[in-house]
Amino acid sequence: MKQAIIAGMAAAVMMTAPASAQLLDSVTADQLESILSDADLGPSMMSDAQTGAPVATGRAGQFDFYVRALSCSGSPASCETLVFFANFKLGRDVAPSDYRIVNGFNDSQVFGRAYVLQGTNEVGVDYVIELNGGVSEDHLSENISRWADVISAFVSKFQAGEPSS
Repeated sequence: MKQAIIAGMAAAVMMTAPASAQLLDSVTADQLESILSDADLGPSMMSDAQTGAPVATGRAGQFDFYVRALSCSGSPASCETLVFFANFKLGRDVAPSDYRIVNGFNDSQVFGRAYVLQGTNEVGVDYVIELNGGVSEDHLSENISRWADVISAFVSKFQAGEPSS
């Protein structure tokens, strides 16, 4: 009798629980374009010339960025890793203070990683989203929406500490 009551309670809980969302462990170019569009990031899709992997360009506010899809397999290519990045021209030579600003960003931010592109007089920020193992569509959308905040935080940090020479 006790087992029947427990089984009945378990069944009732299962019936009232929301259906499990489908997990994504990779995305195709079409899925990536759709998710970026839903986040109002204005994607334009292309393919990597060497690998054929999806590449997107987009715009977060006033900032242009790229998304490279990596760890791809199948046809159409379905990819497990998304690397968002935006590079910014300094309009001058890289200065020691640029490295301090980049390191300060990296020390103070949980999301995103800043870098200096030596020889190009550019700085940038990237943000990696791993899908391997599976994530819900909501989780992926939330992480993609965070990208605009990562860019804004980087630009703010850089403008606050920009050297005058």
